[in-house]
Amino acid sequence: MKTSWKPKPDMDINCRYVDVADGIRGISVLLVLWFHFWQQTWLMPSYPTPFLEFLGIRELTPVHIRWVGYLFVDMMVLLSAFCLSLPVARCILLHEDTEDAALFYKKRLARIYPSYVFCVLVSFFVLLAEKSYPNASMAVRDLVSHLTFTNMFRIDTYVFSPINGALWTVALEVQFYLLFPLLRQLFKKQPVLTYLELMGLGAAFIYGFALRHTPVSMVVNQLPAFLPVFANGMLGAFVYTLYCTHCKHKRLLSPLFLAVAIGAAVCIQQLLVSCYSFRQDKQQLWQLSYRIPLSFAFLTFLLASAFSPGWFRKIFSNRAMRFLGGISFNVYMWHQWIMVKLVRLTGFTNGGEVTLAGAKMQWLLTAEGLGLSLLAAVLTTYLIEKPMQKWIMNGGCKKP
Repeated sequence: MKTSWKPKPDMDINCRYVDVADGIRGISVLLVLWFHFWQQTWLMPSYPTPFLEFLGIRELTPVHIRWVGYLFVDMMVLLSAFCLSLPVARCILLHEDTEDAALFYKKRLARIYPSYVFCVLVSFFVLLAEKSYPNASMAVRDLVSHLTFTNMFRIDTYVFSPINGALWTVALEVQFYLLFPLLRQLFKKQPVLTYLELMGLGAAFIYGFALRHTPVSMVVNQLPAFLPVFANGMLGAFVYTLYCTHCKHKRLLSPLFLAVAIGAAVCIQQLLVSCYSFRQDKQQLWQLSYRIPLSFAFLTFLLASAFSPGWFRKIFSNRAMRFLGGISFNVYMWHQWIMVKLVRLTGFTNGGEVTLAGAKMQWLLTAEGLGLSLLAAVLTTYLIEKPMQKWIMNGGCKKP
C-alpha cells in the first residue's frame, strides 16, 4: 500500500525513504555546476583561514574541487541507480511487488521528458536565431538526436554539439532506464551474480577497450563505462534495505557509521586531488581508470551517511536540502547553457592575468549564473515538469 508519509530526519532510518539522498544529490549538482562555471570564468577562489595560521595554513584554495567537479556526475548516476533499485531490494527482502515495465517507463517519461524537451527546444531555437548551424541538415540532426536521446552516438551531436553540453547525462540515464526492467528481473533472481556480471562487463569495457580508444572523449561517458556505477547503486539499495530491516542496533552503530562517512569523504577528497594532479588532457584517462574505486567511495559515503546519527543526516535532509534536491534535475539542465550565455553577453574574458576587477567580475558572473540557474529550475519544475508529470500519469486528462 502506497503512502506519502516520510519520517523526520531525527527519527530512525526507514527502508522506504532515504532522507540524505536529496541533499547529497543537490550538493553533487552544485559541485558539477561549479566546475562548469569555472570552465567559463576560470574563477580560482581562495578563502582566508586565520584560525589555521598556527598550522601554517593562511588560506584554502579548493582548486581541485572546482577543476574536477565533473566527477560528481558519477555520484548523481549512482544515486539514480540506488533510488530506482530500492523497490527491487524490498521485493527480494520483504517480498513486495514491483511495478510492471510499462508503468515504470511511463513514470520515467513523465518525470524527465517534459522539462528536458523544453530545455532542448529553447537551446535549439536560440541557436537558430544566432545562426550557429552551418546548414539545415546539421541543425535537424542535432535536434532529432537530442530529442531521441541518441546524441551520444555521434561525435558531431555529442562532443561538438552547440546544444546544451550538459544534456548527455540525460541520454545516459534514459539508456539505463531502458535496460532497468531487465536488470531488475535478473537482480531479483540472482542478485550476487547480476552484480558481478555488471561489474565484470563494465571493467572489461573500461580496461580492455575504452582506455585504448581514440578519442577517449567518445567512450568515457558511454553506458558500458558506467555499468559498475549502476551496479554499485543497485548493491547500495540492497545493503540499505537489509540494514534497515534486519539491524536491531541502529542507534548504537550510528556513531561508527559517522566515522566511516568522514573517512569516505576524506577518501573522495584524496581521489579528487589525484585526478587534479594529472594534466588536464589526461584527466579523462584517470576518470576511466578510477571510476570503479571512486564509485565505491561514493557508495560508502552515501550508506554511512544514511546510517549516521540524526543530527548528521539532517545536514543533508533539512528543508533547504530537500528543496534543492527536488529541483536539482532542472538546475543541472539549465546551468551550463545559462553561464555560457552570460559570459557571451558580458564579453568577459580572462587572459590569464588575475586582477581585482577581473576577480570581482568572475564572482559576479558566478553569482548571477547560480541565481539564474536556480530561478530557471524553479520555474521549469513548477510550471512544466510537475503539471506535465501529473497530466501524463493521469492519462492525458484530468480525473473526474
